[in-house]
Amino acid sequence: MMSTPAQCPCGSAAPYEMCCGMYHNNPGTAPTAEALMRSRYSAFALNKFDYIAATQKLDSDPEQTTDAIEDSNGTTKWTKLTITEVQDGGEKDKTGLVAFSAHFKEGKNTGKLTERSLFKKDKGTWYYIAGEHEVQGNTPHVVPQESRIGRNDPCSCGSGKKFKKCCG
Repeated sequence: MMSTPAQCPCGSAAPYEMCCGMYHNNPGTAPTAEALMRSRYSAFALNKFDYIAATQKLDSDPEQTTDAIEDSNGTTKWTKLTITEVQDGGEKDKTGLVAFSAHFKEGKNTGKLTERSLFKKDKGTWYYIAGEHEVQGNTPHVVPQESRIGRNDPCSCGSGKKFKKCCG
């Protein structure tokens, strides 16, 4: 299990416990579609696959399990999130769209996922319901300036190893 990061992986610059950590500890409480999208990205980054399963009602695969989510995402290290567009999805809305790009690393390969995610509010709770995405492989590895890690620093993934021997 990964250790809890000090800074939230969603890129908000807020402490994790005051940002996506609040939603991870209380699924179903994200007040907007964007907050849910950011918290889902952070959950992917921290391997909190139970949270991913709890916050989606997929049109295409309504019975998707936590194990299936982990099988397809367990080896991916998410490194940077950029929100590019938000349509609706506010506290008084019933639907919303959040477009984003997310950089990732899998083994020695890097890439970027670009997606337009659709969200729907059901009985006061936001859910991810569908998304149109494109994946680009071998993109430049982008690490936010504020989270640059020295080669001999502990790895940010929580493994306890030096960065150069783990994700570096």
